[in-house]
Amino acid sequence: MSSKIELELIEEYVYAGERRFRFRIKGTNIILNVEAEDVESGLKKAVDMIRKLKIIERLKELKSQ
Repeated sequence: MSSKIELELIEEYVYAGERRFRFRIKGTNIILNVEAEDVESGLKKAVDMIRKLKIIERLKELKSQ
């Protein structure tokens, strides 16, 4: 698995007055749901979440087993 993060926008909606975005990490079934004002800031939040949770590293570990 590449360390390059590719996200696909699945859904954009408003819930409880907040604008929300659902992104899927391409090649996986992992979906990230973030609150943001626009798609660009939602994408940034999703990428930050991926880095904080070390999702790419964990996927690499699983693939190498």
